[in-house]
Amino acid sequence: MIILNNDFSEIARELIDMVKKDLSMQEKLYKSNNLAEEYNPDLEKIHQENAQRLLSIIYEMGWPTVKKVGYEASLSAWTILQNAISCPELQRISVPILMELAQNKDIYPSEVAVLYDRICYFEMRPQKYGTQFDYDENDELSPWKIEDEDNVDIYRKQVGLPPLQDAINRMRELAKEYNEKPNLSYNERQKRRLEWAKRVGWIK
Repeated sequence: MIILNNDFSEIARELIDMVKKDLSMQEKLYKSNNLAEEYNPDLEKIHQENAQRLLSIIYEMGWPTVKKVGYEASLSAWTILQNAISCPELQRISVPILMELAQNKDIYPSEVAVLYDRICYFEMRPQKYGTQFDYDENDELSPWKIEDEDNVDIYRKQVGLPPLQDAINRMRELAKEYNEKPNLSYNERQKRRLEWAKRVGWIK
């Protein structure tokens, strides 16, 4: 049920504070060198709590758009959604909601594309737009499997994304800048990914 009251200021502040708590934990883990490949349980707990709260907000008022809660809070809701990797329900129900918003030009189509690909990645199936990256068998940062590589740039252009090669170059530059490299073998990483995906409900 969507409430009709236009005053969502308290929810806006709550969304912003939720992301601040998330970022504070990430900074703490980064400084202690604990922001590694393994999903830190304290960070996962924050992401789960934020996801459940965002889910209840959506049921209460619909998606927190800029018109409803302002730019910062709406961006916070998007950040929470992206980090809700242990809450498949939230990400899955958000796809049709964001698709409608994109059609009405309330959000960018690229946001729907990113969410769609993110779900594909966690379900361990090929993505459409090539927005999700992982380290490949050669320990090189590359797009996760793509369902139609020949036409991926067409799909990307349709939602306002740059050519895939540009994205690849940018992601690899960032990885080099931050000196990021996987600590585990490709097979071990995929094994752990599968175990985690089954545990949280991405894969039956």
